[in-house]
Amino acid sequence: APLADRLSGPASVFGLSGFSGAGTTPGPRNDPARLTDNVLPYALAGHGHEAEMRRHLGAAVNFTPHVAAFFRGLVVTAHAPLAAPMSADAVRAHYAQAYADEPLVRVADEVPEIRDGQGINGAVVGGFAAVPGESRAVIVCALDNLLKGAAAQAVQNLNLALGFEETTGLSA
Repeated sequence: APLADRLSGPASVFGLSGFSGAGTTPGPRNDPARLTDNVLPYALAGHGHEAEMRRHLGAAVNFTPHVAAFFRGLVVTAHAPLAAPMSADAVRAHYAQAYADEPLVRVADEVPEIRDGQGINGAVVGGFAAVPGESRAVIVCALDNLLKGAAAQAVQNLNLALGFEETTGLSA
Protein backbone atom coordinates (compact mmCIF):
# COMPACT_ATOMS: atom_id res chain seq x y z
CA ALA A 1 0.00 0.00 0.00
CA PRO A 2 2.67 2.61 0.78
CA LEU A 3 4.02 2.33 -2.78
CA ALA A 4 0.66 2.13 -4.60
CA ASP A 5 0.92 5.66 -5.98
CA ARG A 6 4.48 5.01 -7.21
CA LEU A 7 3.80 1.84 -9.21
CA SER A 8 4.45 1.71 -12.95
CA GLY A 9 2.57 -1.56 -13.43
CA PRO A 10 1.08 -4.50 -11.55
CA ALA A 11 2.80 -5.64 -8.37
CA SER A 12 3.54 -9.37 -8.22
CA VAL A 13 2.88 -11.03 -4.88
CA PHE A 14 4.02 -14.56 -3.99
CA GLY A 15 2.25 -15.85 -0.89
CA LEU A 16 3.10 -18.90 1.21
CA SER A 17 0.55 -19.96 3.82
CA GLY A 18 0.37 -22.62 6.46
CA PHE A 19 -2.24 -25.27 5.77
CA SER A 20 -4.65 -23.82 8.35
CA GLY A 21 -5.30 -21.13 5.73
CA ALA A 22 -6.16 -23.64 3.03
CA GLY A 23 -9.77 -24.21 4.04
CA THR A 24 -11.61 -26.72 6.21
CA THR A 25 -12.79 -29.04 3.46
CA PRO A 26 -10.29 -31.93 3.29
CA GLY A 27 -8.13 -31.80 0.21
CA PRO A 28 -4.52 -31.68 -1.02
CA ARG A 29 -4.00 -28.10 0.25
CA ASN A 30 -4.58 -29.06 3.89
CA ASP A 31 -3.39 -32.66 3.87
CA PRO A 32 -0.20 -32.80 6.01
CA ALA A 33 0.90 -36.03 4.29
CA ARG A 34 0.62 -34.43 0.83
CA LEU A 35 2.39 -31.30 2.04
CA THR A 36 5.35 -33.10 3.64
CA ASP A 37 8.49 -31.97 1.80
CA ASN A 38 6.23 -30.13 -0.62
CA VAL A 39 4.77 -26.74 -1.53
CA LEU A 40 1.52 -26.57 -3.48
CA PRO A 41 0.74 -23.61 -5.72
CA TYR A 42 -2.99 -23.07 -6.21
CA ALA A 43 -5.40 -20.49 -7.66
CA LEU A 44 -2.77 -19.43 -10.18
CA ALA A 45 -5.02 -16.62 -11.41
CA GLY A 46 -8.09 -14.93 -10.04
CA HIS A 47 -7.72 -15.80 -6.33
CA GLY A 48 -10.25 -13.87 -4.22
CA HIS A 49 -7.50 -12.05 -2.33
CA GLU A 50 -6.15 -10.71 -5.63
CA ALA A 51 -9.40 -8.82 -6.30
CA GLU A 52 -9.45 -7.68 -2.67
CA MET A 53 -5.91 -6.27 -2.95
CA ARG A 54 -6.72 -4.50 -6.20
CA ARG A 55 -9.82 -2.92 -4.67
CA HIS A 56 -8.05 -1.67 -1.56
CA LEU A 57 -4.90 -0.49 -3.33
CA GLY A 58 -6.56 0.99 -6.38
CA ALA A 59 -3.75 -0.67 -8.34
CA ALA A 60 -3.22 -3.89 -10.27
CA VAL A 61 -1.82 -6.85 -8.33
CA ASN A 62 -0.92 -10.35 -9.47
CA PHE A 63 -1.15 -12.78 -6.54
CA THR A 64 0.05 -16.38 -6.53
CA PRO A 65 -0.81 -18.27 -3.32
CA HIS A 66 1.00 -21.42 -2.17
CA VAL A 67 0.51 -23.67 0.83
CA ALA A 68 3.19 -25.55 2.77
CA ALA A 69 3.48 -28.09 5.60
CA PHE A 70 3.53 -25.66 8.52
CA PHE A 71 0.21 -25.11 10.32
CA ARG A 72 -0.10 -21.35 10.81
CA GLY A 73 1.46 -18.26 9.38
CA LEU A 74 1.73 -16.42 6.11
CA VAL A 75 4.63 -14.78 4.35
CA VAL A 76 4.39 -12.79 1.14
CA THR A 77 7.07 -11.36 -1.09
CA ALA A 78 5.95 -8.44 -3.24
CA HIS A 79 7.79 -7.19 -6.31
CA ALA A 80 6.70 -3.63 -7.02
CA PRO A 81 7.63 -2.04 -10.37
CA LEU A 82 8.26 1.64 -9.69
CA ALA A 83 7.75 4.65 -11.94
CA ALA A 84 11.03 6.09 -10.63
CA PRO A 85 13.97 4.39 -8.92
CA MET A 86 14.14 4.26 -5.12
CA SER A 87 16.95 2.93 -2.96
CA ALA A 88 16.25 0.17 -0.46
CA ASP A 89 16.79 2.72 2.33
CA ALA A 90 14.25 5.07 0.74
CA VAL A 91 11.71 2.24 0.42
CA ARG A 92 12.22 1.30 4.07
CA ALA A 93 11.89 4.94 5.17
CA HIS A 94 8.71 5.27 3.12
CA TYR A 95 7.22 2.21 4.87
CA ALA A 96 8.40 3.38 8.30
CA GLN A 97 6.67 6.72 7.77
CA ALA A 98 3.49 5.13 6.39
CA TYR A 99 3.16 2.75 9.35
CA ALA A 100 4.59 4.96 12.11
CA ASP A 101 1.20 5.29 13.81
CA GLU A 102 -0.01 1.76 13.13
CA PRO A 103 0.23 -0.23 16.39
CA LEU A 104 -0.18 -3.60 14.67
CA VAL A 105 2.49 -3.15 11.99
CA ARG A 106 6.20 -3.46 12.77
CA VAL A 107 8.69 -2.30 10.16
CA ALA A 108 11.93 -4.29 10.40
CA ASP A 109 15.25 -4.11 8.60
CA GLU A 110 15.62 -7.87 8.26
CA VAL A 111 13.55 -10.18 6.06
CA PRO A 112 10.67 -11.45 8.20
CA GLU A 113 10.18 -15.19 8.35
CA ILE A 114 7.02 -17.22 9.00
CA ARG A 115 7.91 -17.55 12.69
CA ASP A 116 8.23 -13.75 13.06
CA GLY A 117 4.52 -13.35 12.32
CA GLN A 118 3.24 -16.36 14.24
CA GLY A 119 1.43 -15.71 17.50
CA ILE A 120 1.16 -11.93 17.08
CA ASN A 121 -1.87 -9.78 16.31
CA GLY A 122 -0.09 -7.70 13.71
CA ALA A 123 2.23 -7.88 10.74
CA VAL A 124 6.00 -7.61 10.32
CA VAL A 125 7.15 -5.86 7.14
CA GLY A 126 10.80 -5.84 6.14
CA GLY A 127 13.54 -7.16 3.91
CA PHE A 128 13.42 -4.03 1.77
CA ALA A 129 15.42 -4.30 -1.42
CA ALA A 130 15.74 -2.27 -4.59
CA VAL A 131 16.71 -3.76 -7.91
CA PRO A 132 19.27 -1.43 -9.53
CA GLY A 133 18.51 -0.43 -13.08
CA GLU A 134 14.99 -1.89 -12.95
CA SER A 135 13.11 0.60 -10.76
CA ARG A 136 11.71 -2.31 -8.74
CA ALA A 137 11.33 -2.69 -4.99
CA VAL A 138 10.95 -5.96 -3.09
CA ILE A 139 9.13 -6.10 0.24
CA VAL A 140 8.38 -9.07 2.53
CA CYS A 141 5.57 -9.33 5.09
CA ALA A 142 4.85 -12.04 7.65
CA LEU A 143 1.75 -12.46 9.77
CA ASP A 144 -0.29 -15.07 11.58
CA ASN A 145 -3.15 -16.08 9.29
CA LEU A 146 -5.23 -17.17 12.30
CA LEU A 147 -4.71 -13.91 14.19
CA LYS A 148 -4.04 -10.89 11.99
CA GLY A 149 -5.36 -12.80 9.02
CA ALA A 150 -8.63 -13.71 10.74
CA ALA A 151 -9.54 -13.37 14.45
CA ALA A 152 -7.46 -10.30 15.41
CA GLN A 153 -8.48 -8.59 12.19
CA ALA A 154 -12.14 -9.19 13.04
CA VAL A 155 -11.67 -7.71 16.54
CA GLN A 156 -9.78 -4.74 15.09
CA ASN A 157 -12.54 -4.09 12.53
CA LEU A 158 -15.28 -4.35 15.19
CA ASN A 159 -13.38 -1.92 17.39
CA LEU A 160 -13.14 0.58 14.54
CA ALA A 161 -16.78 0.12 13.53
CA LEU A 162 -18.00 0.60 17.12
CA GLY A 163 -15.75 3.58 17.86
CA PHE A 164 -13.41 1.82 20.29
CA GLU A 165 -9.66 2.14 20.37
CA GLU A 166 -8.37 0.01 17.46
CA THR A 167 -6.35 -2.32 19.68
CA THR A 168 -8.91 -2.89 22.44
CA GLY A 169 -8.63 -6.56 23.41
CA LEU A 170 -5.51 -7.04 21.29
CA SER A 171 -1.87 -6.99 22.25
CA ALA A 172 0.51 -5.22 19.89
